[in-house]
Amino acid sequence: MNYLELLPVLQDKYPDRFNQMQEVSIETQGEAQEYVEALFSAKEIAQEYAEHEEYPFIDLESAEYDRNLYFEYPEKSMAMYKFFPFKKDGDTVHVAMADPESHTARQAVKFMFRNKKEDYKIFVATEQAIDGALKSVKSISYDVLQGIGDEEDTEDKMEEEPNEDKESYQLEDAPASKIVSVILKNAIDGGASDVHIEGQEENVRVRFRVDGILHTSLILPKNVQSAVVSRLKILSDMKIDEHRRPQDGRFKIIHQGHKIDFRVSTLPTAYGEKVVARILDTSEGIKSLPTLGFRGPKAKHVENSIEAPYGITLVTGPTGSGKSTTLYTLLSMVKSEKVNIVTLEDPVEYYISGVNQSQVHAEIGYTFASGLRSILRQDPDIMMVGEIRDGETAGLAVQSALTGHLVFSTLHTNDSVGAVPRLIDMGVEPFLLSASINLIIAQRLVRTLCERCKVKVEMGEERRAYIQETLERLSDELINELYDGDFSTLWAPQGCEQCSNGYKGRVAIFEALAIDSTMRANIEKGFNEDEFTNYIYANDFMTLKQDGMMKVLNGDTSLEELMRQIET
Repeated sequence: MNYLELLPVLQDKYPDRFNQMQEVSIETQGEAQEYVEALFSAKEIAQEYAEHEEYPFIDLESAEYDRNLYFEYPEKSMAMYKFFPFKKDGDTVHVAMADPESHTARQAVKFMFRNKKEDYKIFVATEQAIDGALKSVKSISYDVLQGIGDEEDTEDKMEEEPNEDKESYQLEDAPASKIVSVILKNAIDGGASDVHIEGQEENVRVRFRVDGILHTSLILPKNVQSAVVSRLKILSDMKIDEHRRPQDGRFKIIHQGHKIDFRVSTLPTAYGEKVVARILDTSEGIKSLPTLGFRGPKAKHVENSIEAPYGITLVTGPTGSGKSTTLYTLLSMVKSEKVNIVTLEDPVEYYISGVNQSQVHAEIGYTFASGLRSILRQDPDIMMVGEIRDGETAGLAVQSALTGHLVFSTLHTNDSVGAVPRLIDMGVEPFLLSASINLIIAQRLVRTLCERCKVKVEMGEERRAYIQETLERLSDELINELYDGDFSTLWAPQGCEQCSNGYKGRVAIFEALAIDSTMRANIEKGFNEDEFTNYIYANDFMTLKQDGMMKVLNGDTSLEELMRQIET
């Protein structure tokens, strides 16, 4: 990549970013590269380079790619010249390259296709994304081959004599237990939260959800689908001869000394049964409020709510936003020999010593509503209801709070304010709701920047104006409490061997709506949403986006990642 040529293009396009930098004399390629990388993330540089050289850009981090193509090209050449064939469209192979204008890299790609019938089309991707894709494909694919008894040097064989038929033959003859074992091991080691095994017309796709994003991790031959699904059904204590109805189950394994739970669900589809396995590492332990992402006034609101003698604390958000994790943190904070804590869960995800945890079974009539009636006869001090799904459960939870119990639960709403009309729509009387609710937490999860490789970049006038506009309603006192910077720099993803794409792990962004007397009066009168929101905004209420922006400023996540979660 010619940074000396790219630099003036970027200066013309983004003058505000360069205005923040001290003027220096740039004479060499190395100086230009260092200067550009101080102002732009790797992804931004690749996008601008692609536009300048008139190539399409591909984000391999979020793109799906055909992993079978990996075996058709020498792995050492792909790693050395930074290219990755990721898709086949008819007779054209799409090839991602870090630097298409590099003569040696272009010649290497040209040489790879010299005896092939297909043509190729070049895309630009970041070097880190290409390295990550190669590492991901190589890891699980070779583990599958080795796991089924292939004792040969697979890497050398694939480089010297690619043979897709041999790979398929080995997989088709493999014991399903070994294939499943390798898939689950790689999912755990890769930090996946879910494994998707999906039948396609001609093959079986295995995808991992890592930090909230699905990635294709392996393509299996179609012939192994039935055996792999049956193996997972056996592990999960499901009926292996039932193919027409969805089923649910769970199983546990010990992996590197850690207890790992899998919640498994099957679903009949046009191409056979699909399996999704949720991974729960019970050895991770319960997180603290700061680890979850609660800081400043929000943490104080939570502490006040769990110290109250009675009332409801609600955690809201979409599926997969970390609500259960937050509830377990709250339970761990109130746990004591002096109180009786009883939970109703579907299912029990983490076991907490000293807490009486009960799993509901709707098929036998043991629901959240019926369970609530039962645990009220268990002399509870604190109750946790996994989810308020209907008016009956909502009404019972409110009544429990009004009779002297501390109640924790979850609700599906987009923000904290939306929980109030949602409960009223369920049939809860406004005067009862106003007297019982203490705190409403709304949350989302965003990917955290890798601490090892994240880079500081100039904020620039455009982004500074956007950030300050987002935070303008908040008081200077609150902003200064949470951020001690000068609005001149941000942190951006870079990518390294540990993370591949610049992100590692997730952190929550929150709203914490502590209900005061003015809000209670509004709710009791039937809830006027405009008056309610005007009041909380005038009193330093911080929205999800604003909390996320503070985490962007403090280097926990990137602005692009926040926008991916909030703007979509």
